[in-house]
Amino acid sequence: MQKTNYLDVELDDLRVLQSLYETRNTTRTAEHLNKSQPGVSRVLARLRRVLGDPLLVKAPGGMILTDRALALRGQLTQTIASIEALLSPKQFDPKEAEGVFRLSTTDYGALAILPSLMPRLTKEAPGISLEVLPFSGDVFRHLAEGRTDMVLFSDDPVPLPLRTRTLYTEGYSCLVGPSHRLAGKVDVSLDEFLGSPHALVSILGGRTGVVDDALQQLGLSRHIGLWLPYFATAANVIAITDLILTLPSRSATALARSVGLHLFPLPLVVPTFDYRLIWHERSQADPAHLWLRDLVFEGAS
Repeated sequence: MQKTNYLDVELDDLRVLQSLYETRNTTRTAEHLNKSQPGVSRVLARLRRVLGDPLLVKAPGGMILTDRALALRGQLTQTIASIEALLSPKQFDPKEAEGVFRLSTTDYGALAILPSLMPRLTKEAPGISLEVLPFSGDVFRHLAEGRTDMVLFSDDPVPLPLRTRTLYTEGYSCLVGPSHRLAGKVDVSLDEFLGSPHALVSILGGRTGVVDDALQQLGLSRHIGLWLPYFATAANVIAITDLILTLPSRSATALARSVGLHLFPLPLVVPTFDYRLIWHERSQADPAHLWLRDLVFEGAS
């Protein structure tokens, strides 16, 4: 005996059957659904075969529903509604939404992005919370495993199937404390820059950075008196020492304002970098994820 394959029935077939319940006539159903009458007849024949019941039979005055068809009627309407809800595009209303997004970033990303992001997030989506996770060397694996939702990172290569969007292009600025001999100066020379010890923020470790690479091209070097992985801590140390701290400009501006440091342009040409938002392919079309990505981008612009 051949096994019935219920997957042969399509959603459109069920809509035809639903219309036949009302019209009891293949011609009128065809007109109602903007289909051909032979097409509706073929659907009815397929449903009869799959369900093992004639569904509609001739009677004086027209066609009538069989007992099986009558029994299916209530379930059919509910089934069509459920399938349509399942297949319809997912709706997202930020004012009604609840949940937690996880964002992995460094101190820099938190300083550069959160002050513009959080006021809008709390206002437009009061039920949405943001959990900021520390950046690590495993961050892309965490994205793949679903342990974080988004990452803020520079323009270094990222593995597939990750998606990226450039938020802005960033340069560098320098910070000194209020009692530093360069405090108050705007046009700092390279000799003056190299005449003081420096602090270097290195998130993942390392004893040199872009400044050192550029100096090496000129046959020069600087004395680094402090290496550390924390932007905010470095800024507070700078405030009470004679160290110079070179940071990406957005974070430098934020720390100068909050800690009371003096800001001046880096007297050296170094490459800029693109700062990007990164997410996994599986979240590409998710409406809530898309909404938050746009919010981050607008705040960073």
